[in-house]
Amino acid sequence: MRYAIYYCPAEDSELGQLGSAWLAQAGEGLPVLDAERSDALLADVRRYGWHATLRAPFELVEGASYAALRDAVAAVATAMPAFDLSLQLDRLAGFLALRPRGDSAAVDALAEACLHALEPLRAPPPAEALQRRAVGIDATEHLLLQRYGYPFVLDRYRFHMTLSAPATAPEEQRLREWLAPRVGALGAARVDALAICGEISPGSSFNLIERIALQGAKAA
Repeated sequence: MRYAIYYCPAEDSELGQLGSAWLAQAGEGLPVLDAERSDALLADVRRYGWHATLRAPFELVEGASYAALRDAVAAVATAMPAFDLSLQLDRLAGFLALRPRGDSAAVDALAEACLHALEPLRAPPPAEALQRRAVGIDATEHLLLQRYGYPFVLDRYRFHMTLSAPATAPEEQRLREWLAPRVGALGAARVDALAICGEISPGSSFNLIERIALQGAKAA
C-alpha cells in the first residue's frame, strides 16, 4: 500500500467541478479530441485523480500504521491555516497543468510541512523507483532524491494540477481552447484540507481515504 498527501479540491467547488468534467470528458463542448486519444492523454491523470501533490507517494516504514500516518497529517493540519490560491493554465515539463498565479509561499510551506512530518514514516523506495525518478534530474535533485525519495521537494517543489500527458502542438492547442476560458473564469481555489490518498496495489488508482481540514490560525 502506498500513500500520498494531496490537495484535492472539494467536489462541489468550481475547481472540483472543472476537474470532474475534464477527467470524465463530459463537459459542454467535449470531447476536444477523439475518445481514444483523450483516453491516452488522460490515463495517468485519471489514475492519480484530480489533485496536486503535497507529499509524493510512499510506503510506510515497517512497523508504522495508518493511525500514525493520520496523526502526522492531522498535526500538520492543526498547525497550518487554510488559504486561497489563484491558478492559471500553464505548462510544466512538457505537459499542461494548473499552476499558481502569483505568490505560492503558502502552498510551498504546506508541502514542506508535509514532507518533514511524514519523513519518519516513509520507507525507502525500491531501487527501480529511484532509478526511474533519477532520469533527467540535476545534481541538486539527485541529492533530494537520495534524502527524501523524491527529487521535487523543498526549493524544487512546484505545485501543479496535471491536466494531460504531453501532447502534440495541435492537440495542445485544442486542449487549451477548451480549458483557457474555463480556467480564466475560476475564482481562487480554496486550500482548506489535506487529502490522504492510497494505492492498494502497484498500478491501481489512487483513491481518497480521508480529508483533514486545515485549522491553523492565520498570521496577524
